[in-house]
This record gives sequence, C-alpha cells and structure tokens, in this order.
Amino acid sequence: MKMNRLRSYALGIAAALISVASMQAQPQHLKLVSANAELTQGLNTESSRQGQTVMAKLTANVTTAGPMELPKGTMLMGTVEQVQPGSGNKSEISIVFNKARLKDGREVPIKATLLGAYPPAAVYTSGGGVGSYLPIQPRLIPSDEKVLQDPGALSNVTMKSAVQSDVSGTFLSTKNNIQLSQGTQLQLAIAPESSSSSGVSGS
Repeated sequence: MKMNRLRSYALGIAAALISVASMQAQPQHLKLVSANAELTQGLNTESSRQGQTVMAKLTANVTTAGPMELPKGTMLMGTVEQVQPGSGNKSEISIVFNKARLKDGREVPIKATLLGAYPPAAVYTSGGGVGSYLPIQPRLIPSDEKVLQDPGALSNVTMKSAVQSDVSGTFLSTKNNIQLSQGTQLQLAIAPESSSSSGVSGS
C-alpha cells in the first residue's frame, strides 16, 4: 500500500515537470507594433557576406507595447544571416535586425520582422509626396504573422518573413543577383526582447 502511494506521488511529480517543460517550450507571446525604416547602405547578393552588418534608420517615432520608445532616427542594427549569389540562377539573402541604437548611443535588444520592402522614396517624389506609396500597416501585428511579398514591389525580388522565425526577412530572386539600394524602404513589426521588457526610453 505504501509503495503504491509512493509510485502515485512520483508519477504526479513527473507529470507536473512535463507540464512545466511544455509551457516553457511554448513560443513567447509577442506584442509587435509596425514601424517604417530605410536601409542606410545597399545590399547585393554578389558582394554581401554572411555576418555583414546591416543598418536601417527609423523614419518615424515608434512606441512599442513594452512600452519602449524608439524615436525617429533610431538605428536598427543587424547582420546578413545567409547569402546565396546567383548568375541566372536562384539568389537569396536573409537579414536579422536584433538591436536598436538610440540617439544617445544606448543599444537595446529587439525582435523585428519585415512586413514589406519597397524602392527608395526618392523614386516616388513626383505626385503624392515622398513615401506616399507605402501601404498602411495596422499598429499592432499578430504574433503569428507571416508575409509573402510578390516580386512586383521590388523588381523580380520576392520577400518572405514570419514573426516566429529568428530571421527578420528573406529576399529571393530566380533571375538575377538581388540588389537592395541604399534608402530601400522597409516596413517592420517590432517588439522589445524579454531582456528589455522593463522599458527603455529615448532622450
């Protein structure tokens, strides 16, 4: 009788531990907000290398659901995660933005996912004003959001992303090397990483 009680107790503990492990394995529920930025340098699958620094500048103020304030001009910092050059074949480049550098020099960790990518605003200065061609994104972005942007927005280049991925976005082309010009317009979903959930405000 005593052994049965001990066995039941041990099974109960094991079940509780499995339940806790299962909860910890669940993806963190992210509260992402939309933001607009522009690349500060060009990217090319022919010359870019894995690990290369990538930077984009916010073109408007952003307040995350943290709340964390990222003023206009904040630099989003990241790297080239993967690059595959192509000449007449498939080319691909993946980028990750994982930090924001505030104007006072502080850096805070972020989670960023691309929602869209478009040619530099200067291309559209005639009629409607700079940047008026960008689609309007909802402020709050679902934590299960996935994006597949057709190649029409960027000539012959498809963009795909998913919030649940560690990669911010991947650009693909089946025709030529991918060239993203300096000033390429990016729309992103941004959330503070857990280590910055206490909130950081810009000056």
